Amino acid sequence: MTVIPIVIRHAGKKYDVEVDLDEPGEVLKFQLYSLTGVDPDRQKILVKGGQLKNDTDLNTLGLQPNQTLMMLGTAGELPKEPAAKMTFVEDMTDQQLAQTSKTPIGLINLGNTCYLNSTLQCMRLMPELSEELNKFDTPTSGAVAASMSLGGRSTLTKSLRDLYRDMKQQTSAYYPLSFLQTLRIVFPQFAEQEEGRFKQQDAEEAWSQILSVVNGSLKQSAPAASSFVDKYMTGAFSTSMKCLESDVEPATTGSEQFLKLDCHITGETNFLRNGLVASLKETIEKNSDVLGRNAQFQLEKKITRLPKYLTVHFMRFYWRRDTRKKSKILRKVTFPFELDVSELCDDELREKLINVRDKVRELRKTKEEHVRAAKRARTILADEGASDGTGTEAGAGAVEKKEDEIAKLQAEVEAAVDPGLKADEGSSVTGLYELIGVISHQGKSADSGHYQCWTKQDPEETATAGTEARAVGANGSKEEPKWWRFNDDKVTVVDQSKIEAMAGGGESDSALILLYRSIDV
Repeated sequence: MTVIPIVIRHAGKKYDVEVDLDEPGEVLKFQLYSLTGVDPDRQKILVKGGQLKNDTDLNTLGLQPNQTLMMLGTAGELPKEPAAKMTFVEDMTDQQLAQTSKTPIGLINLGNTCYLNSTLQCMRLMPELSEELNKFDTPTSGAVAASMSLGGRSTLTKSLRDLYRDMKQQTSAYYPLSFLQTLRIVFPQFAEQEEGRFKQQDAEEAWSQILSVVNGSLKQSAPAASSFVDKYMTGAFSTSMKCLESDVEPATTGSEQFLKLDCHITGETNFLRNGLVASLKETIEKNSDVLGRNAQFQLEKKITRLPKYLTVHFMRFYWRRDTRKKSKILRKVTFPFELDVSELCDDELREKLINVRDKVRELRKTKEEHVRAAKRARTILADEGASDGTGTEAGAGAVEKKEDEIAKLQAEVEAAVDPGLKADEGSSVTGLYELIGVISHQGKSADSGHYQCWTKQDPEETATAGTEARAVGANGSKEEPKWWRFNDDKVTVVDQSKIEAMAGGGESDSALILLYRSIDV
């Protein structure tokens, strides 16, 4: 009987085990089962030559005292027979199909309503909105009259709630007639007609008006609580204004809220950052108390609160007096898939964001390296017996090292988050955003052309067990994510390169509204 001590590494922990070399591998597996809870059939112990089998003679492995071995596998029961009877696709109801389908449904165009369809699809990217709408109910008794006196605004919010509910129950394109009719009652400009047909409208106007109504209705139904729009979509500026024509005129400061950031487009705007910076510093004309006349003032804004969902509006449309129409600026303005807005913040907020932002970036990079290391380890493991096992042990060691780094970095990230930002529900704690939705416009005028919505596929919803393989290609490079394209009732999948092409520069699809989501810790 020859017994030696070895060390088993599993899930970031170390286990000291005494091994009897005269016993088969199965005995060692049961020892580890008592320590880790991982069933022997689910254990993968990496040893020289591949992985340990139940009948492996431990004497043949050349184990040395205090040698470290890597074990893969998760604790838990083995899969059991499903308790519920299997239901075949052809036997499912529409509601069951909708719940199991990974493909979202489109919205039918009811006559120049692509602007509305795109807006509704993009807003649906925010699950917190649907959750709060599901809690909303139209005021009863005496409040009904007050609600209707506001032009049926609560009815519009109720209609939006019902629309999103119904879309979850269907597998075919949805007919949004009820919501459209209510929208045209509340906002008659969306019912304008030309030559007997409803006119095309501006998607940004629809976006802003719908959010305004929803925000007011949600506040009315729960006056003591902040609404979804206030918490998750509203940011704040600090403002300063000084007169450019008088040093005697005192500067004034203030604050204001915003629901979107505007990207101003001039002949020198090439990147989204340029347009955002320009929008936060502008010259306006107003009355000067000191000069007793109108004078030029410089208005500067700095962000003091960042919401979880950040809306960016490209100011592409402007009014032309000669044609009496909204014309479109076709200039190419590129935008990033990951947006860092810390430079737009005031000093106090920027200081809170930068430290955690840098650590989040480091953590994400380490996680990507971990996925690649795990893939290499699995490739080596699949080729059992092809070598003396040194490659297997090295690969497993790299995986284990990355796991330790990730756990350490995760703790550092969480510790770096400012307590005040953490307590502010719905705010961004990193200042880093990922692009998740785009509303595009094709054409040269706001009163014509075509709107579409593009949304980034969520890996948690669309990927299966092959999530890691999807994130990292066979050559170890990071694969580009896929996007859903909502062309009214037609829903297809496109590559991210299609989104990159929406920077503008012509009458083809160009981004009008970008929806960014804060990168969480």
